[in-house]
Amino acid sequence: MDFFNPTFASAWVIVVPSIGLLVLRIIYQLYFAPLAVIPGPPIAAVTSCFEMYYDFVKETRFPWKIEELHEKYGPIVRISPVEVHVNDPEFIDQVFSGSGKRREKGQLTLNGLGTTPTAIGTRDHSLHKSRRAALNPFFSTAKIRRLEPMVHEVLDQIFQRLDEYRRADMPVNLNLLYRAATHDLIADYAFGQGAVCFSRSDLNQPYFDSYHRMVMSWHFGTYFPSVGRIFRRLPPSVVKKVMPTALPFIDLIGVCFHHDSCSTVLSMLQLAIEKINRIRSTAAFSEETTIFHGLLQSSLPESEKTSDRLAEEAAVLLSAGTDSSANTLSAITYHLLADPSKLQRLRAELKVAVPEGRLPTFAQVETLPYLSAVIQEGLRLHPAVSSRQQRVAPDEDLLYTNRSTSTTYKIPAGTCTSMTPVLLSRLPDIYPSPSEFRPERFLENPKLKQYQLTFSRGTRMCLGINLAYQEMYIILADLFGKFDVWDGTGEQKSLTLELFKTTREDVDIVRDLVTENVKNDSLGVRVLVKAP
Repeated sequence: MDFFNPTFASAWVIVVPSIGLLVLRIIYQLYFAPLAVIPGPPIAAVTSCFEMYYDFVKETRFPWKIEELHEKYGPIVRISPVEVHVNDPEFIDQVFSGSGKRREKGQLTLNGLGTTPTAIGTRDHSLHKSRRAALNPFFSTAKIRRLEPMVHEVLDQIFQRLDEYRRADMPVNLNLLYRAATHDLIADYAFGQGAVCFSRSDLNQPYFDSYHRMVMSWHFGTYFPSVGRIFRRLPPSVVKKVMPTALPFIDLIGVCFHHDSCSTVLSMLQLAIEKINRIRSTAAFSEETTIFHGLLQSSLPESEKTSDRLAEEAAVLLSAGTDSSANTLSAITYHLLADPSKLQRLRAELKVAVPEGRLPTFAQVETLPYLSAVIQEGLRLHPAVSSRQQRVAPDEDLLYTNRSTSTTYKIPAGTCTSMTPVLLSRLPDIYPSPSEFRPERFLENPKLKQYQLTFSRGTRMCLGINLAYQEMYIILADLFGKFDVWDGTGEQKSLTLELFKTTREDVDIVRDLVTENVKNDSLGVRVLVKAP
């Protein structure tokens, strides 16, 4: 082989400098980069392929690899060339700072969200602040309290379905039931569209199944965002051929708005906005209108009120407002039915607080100690969002001190710093026997609540936190005020629930797909409903 052939010579001119640059980059990242002082595996310092390997080859197990790295290197670890992960709850308020300090989201998180023009998908601090300010009034404590009748309407639908399954002697999939409830609630509040899922005999299961199949592509979008942007621009006819799993989404649109011409999610939301515009032109704004009435009446500039942007905002509200509470409710229900002693303690508390035959109000139950502990423990083990949460402090260095070694590390301004709820909640020094569902720990040490990162913190904390808490408190209080756990004696005088072919594996988080995290073949939390 003639290595002096002009063709080979040209190749060497490209290859040799490329290899040299690669070697220099590796040396720089390992020894001279600002993050070189942060402990961690060398491979993570030089390439993001380290993370990609665990997200793709190891089936989204990267958080558990991060946990292993913390066990080896300590509470602060460099997990990529540009990202530092901290597993210390005392550092939460520095990473997720409140008002007065700018905090932006990391690029991988923005990629996963599709870099959409929504509040949650906005990187710039000032633009996020203005978009979030327009939404905040609809999720304030006072506003959410006024939604309580809607929660009770959804509860009526839940109990009707439970009774139907009881009479049919069929198991109920609580994951599906809770998703239908939370979806209808947020959809009604957003658009005023009423019950959609509960109007269908299948509770709209094809839609939820399709959604969770599409969630599987989350990590693909984080690393290859341009592919996602191309997909979003495809016409519906092409989407149907390229990705048939999207068909239930398209089918749902006609159900939501009873409009045969609906063919894409965007057109669905545009029709909703057209409907709101018509109402706005003939009726004055009032406190009884929906979220999108309010957004169109807000002080946002007209460029922020386009149909396309508001459509994206609506999609986020629907998805975030559905799975987050539903998954935690399903897991809590499982744990209480699997441990009757804890359920009996809860029922005893509810019996005193809520008069028999009365619907529980949020004011009656939000301060109940054991119910609150049950919810906090459920959120600890089964957070609404399990993925690591990234923040960038563009204007200031963050200083982290490892209390075990008294070593202080500087995280330079502009660096992506992340923390992961499911890892913070498994620290044995803070939560002894961390895998055990034990609400009592929050009664013994009320300060544990401050270590929770379930709903994030700071200026970018979860918009729907008040709604999520109200849903969980009222639904759990009413459900277990009426239902006991079946004891097999046949002598119980109340309605009962019995777990049906459901184990701890059906609720445990074993992978990182934002919200859908249980084993692949899980059929959900299923129960049999029994009457006295």
